[in-house]
Amino acid sequence: MKLVTMQQFESSLDMMRNGCAPKFKIPVDILDRLRGGEFTENNPELKCYTKCIAQLAGTITKKGDFSVQKAQAQIPIILPPEIQDVAKEALQSCKDVQKAYKDSCERVFYITKCVRDYDPGSFKFP
Repeated sequence: MKLVTMQQFESSLDMMRNGCAPKFKIPVDILDRLRGGEFTENNPELKCYTKCIAQLAGTITKKGDFSVQKAQAQIPIILPPEIQDVAKEALQSCKDVQKAYKDSCERVFYITKCVRDYDPGSFKFP
């Protein structure tokens, strides 16, 4: 299997953003802040945008829930080697966060936020 470079990963973020952003009414500056790790919690559209990205990444179950198992399986495929280990650790650390939320958009949003909080330095989001 070919390893993903950081540059390839960063251009895949743009492709994913282009796949989801048109479906929501979210100003670009809020999306740019999210990429840098700033989570605007009072924005339901942004929460569902994070779910859309998770669906594109193949980490959502048929029921619409975030799957830690699916996410773990995607790590070697979509992330460059230098952030794979920390991503696996963050997912393990955050896997139960979603149990506190009923809404599937909120579940994905808060697990994503937890992953960012685990290691803000390596966090990048579409």
